[in-house]
Amino acid sequence: MDPRQRQRLGWIVRFFALLLVLTLLARGTAGAAMASVTVQRPSSGNVTKSVRTTATVSFAGGTPFTVPAGLLVMAVPVQAGQTVKAGDTLAVFDAAEVDRAVNAKRAALQQARTQAAQQTAGDTADPYAAQLAQQQLERAYEETHRIYADGEESVSRAQTKRDEAAAALEKARNAGYADDAEKQAAVENAAAALEAAEDALYSAQKAAEDANNAALSAAQSAEDNRNTALHTLEKEQETTEKQNALDRAAAAVTASDAETLQAELDALLAVQQAGGTLTAPSDGTLVSLDLVVGQPSPAVGGQLAADADFTAEIPLEESQANLVSVGTVLHLSQSRASCDAAVQSLSAPDENGTVTAKCTLSKGAWCAGAANASATVQGEKRPCVLPASAVHKDNTGCYVLAIEQKATILGQQNIVVSLPVTVVETGDTTAAVSGALDADTQVIVSSTRAAQAGDRVKIHDAS
Repeated sequence: MDPRQRQRLGWIVRFFALLLVLTLLARGTAGAAMASVTVQRPSSGNVTKSVRTTATVSFAGGTPFTVPAGLLVMAVPVQAGQTVKAGDTLAVFDAAEVDRAVNAKRAALQQARTQAAQQTAGDTADPYAAQLAQQQLERAYEETHRIYADGEESVSRAQTKRDEAAAALEKARNAGYADDAEKQAAVENAAAALEAAEDALYSAQKAAEDANNAALSAAQSAEDNRNTALHTLEKEQETTEKQNALDRAAAAVTASDAETLQAELDALLAVQQAGGTLTAPSDGTLVSLDLVVGQPSPAVGGQLAADADFTAEIPLEESQANLVSVGTVLHLSQSRASCDAAVQSLSAPDENGTVTAKCTLSKGAWCAGAANASATVQGEKRPCVLPASAVHKDNTGCYVLAIEQKATILGQQNIVVSLPVTVVETGDTTAAVSGALDADTQVIVSSTRAAQAGDRVKIHDAS
């Protein structure tokens, strides 16, 4: 080989060496500037969704236990959900206040009983006025009979005298006298006596008639007064009877109040005899407890159940209700209890679209009140499921970014392409889509920096 050919060959070797160096440098520079992406191929599967809300735990049974109301609670050594034995202390009250309450309740009970007795006894109308009027009428009748008898006697005496005067006149007329003048004088005297007797008889008759009329008038007035008094008495009796009927009805209410007061007194006496403490009436679980230290006691202290059986009500918004059905298993938890429970029923939506699910909880230290409720629900199986981070959206719709390998002067390159998709279902971390994807499509699910269609990227090797 002549020197010129060797020189040309050397230049060619140098050129290709330089080109190799530049290519390596270009690849290194491009690789350093490329985004590193993680890819995943679509696969069939189920989209999972979570439901999280607040449930209300309540007891499905139980018996309320009563407490003397209004006593200052000094201590509550138990709590809701705790199992107690009959006689265990549930609360401690101010002993002095208990004594005062006992005395006040006894006084109120005595007052109620006295009032009930008075209302039951009733009242009667006062007959005194009618009785007095009757006595006055009887005296008027007696006076009328006396006046009538006196008048009859007076008239009878006058009539006798008149008859005697008439007989004397007749005798004077028929008697024989020594002379006519003597006879005439005797007749005139007898006639004058008869006239005087007749005047006296008339006066006696007139006086008797006037006295009888006056007595009859007085008797009639007395009878009218008696009748008025009787009418007044009858009206008073009707009014009194009506009032008595109202009082008897009120007496029944008062007697019922007295029974309530007696029961309240018995409860207070039980607390007093126990040294100012309220004790459990029977064995069981305290389903609820409404006694608060430093507060007055309510009439009902809570609920005690022989066998605690708790239920939960879970309000579900419309979107949550679409994921839950009868049989869906929910996880419920409180500070001291938790369990999985299947939904037993679903209510119809209310005016706000809220559906209420109900379920029975397993045994545990549950307390009536709020609890956390959650569930993970799987949708139907889908043919193309990707991580939710792989799906993007712009003003043209939803799309995914995938890798397409192309040959360049620098060799095979990973080029980003945009593929439109339709989101069929979205879950917490995954999404089901449809579109121009197959099982070999390498879909970008994460990237070290923002990538877009046309970018060259390198695929992160998870291994």
